[in-house]
Amino acid sequence: MNTTQPQKALPEATFSDRMLEIGIKYKTQLTVLFVVICLAAGGALFWMQKSRVDEGEASLALAKLTPWLETGDVNKAINGEGSIKGLNAIAKMWGVTPSGKLARLYMANILLDSGKPDDALAMYKGVQSDNKDIQASAFAGAAACNVEKKAFVEAAPAYEKASETAENEALKSMYLDQAAASYALAGQPDKATKLYDQVIKTWPGSSQAGTARRALMRLSGAGVAVPQI
Repeated sequence: MNTTQPQKALPEATFSDRMLEIGIKYKTQLTVLFVVICLAAGGALFWMQKSRVDEGEASLALAKLTPWLETGDVNKAINGEGSIKGLNAIAKMWGVTPSGKLARLYMANILLDSGKPDDALAMYKGVQSDNKDIQASAFAGAAACNVEKKAFVEAAPAYEKASETAENEALKSMYLDQAAASYALAGQPDKATKLYDQVIKTWPGSSQAGTARRALMRLSGAGVAVPQI
């Protein structure tokens, strides 16, 4: 008589059982992975907190020198005085923050107004902002530097880029009008008339539309074929 009892089938492993098996088998690797994930998460949190702190400090520093910008005290605005940091220091210390980028834009504006278009152009080109209107201002500033240097061929597309980038409609129309004027000065009247016509049709009630109409009349008087005004 065979007394051997048939073996009972083992129950199918559950999801928890498999996870436990993997955890035991790869204990060291999973521990390392967990530590890496925690460090990465902690690093990201630290960076976010640091960014907020940095922006707060940069914004406060920028606010302190605002009176110098308003009164046109260029030297103090750029270099600071005493414990108050100037635009140059703010841009260097907190250049990746929104206020740091704004400081760089202000400094470029001052350089351009001071008759230093090459220095200003380099400063404008270094502005990289998530704020579209600030970024558009940087493109327009670079265009203005080229206008100052009478490099109208370079200025015109930069103004177009500024118009495309800006969200504010008043800025968009102004930059496109300036692009058209730059094309006219560059000896490309066909491109100028096209943009002037676009300004009139897109922003018919704006002051730029009036400027564009007068510009088209002047071009027409010079023998350039223009759209019907």
